[in-house]
Amino acid sequence: MQWTFIDPQTVNKTIFGFKEKVFCCKVAKWHSKYDIRMFQLKGWNTIGDLIEYDPITGNKLKNSQWYVFAAKGV
Repeated sequence: MQWTFIDPQTVNKTIFGFKEKVFCCKVAKWHSKYDIRMFQLKGWNTIGDLIEYDPITGNKLKNSQWYVFAAKGV
């Protein structure tokens, strides 16, 4: 998986279960045939999302795609 860091201020902290703030966040396109809901990354809170826009460029995707978001915060 190739991770790209994104601005943590653009991330809704409650999605990851944080109460105060997100310190850092990264995203990667999901290529695995396994269930995205089972993905874990030690030391990070993760979520999977089927989205229509590239989370890095903001461009509309040709087809919806799964991405994994990982964040650290409090």
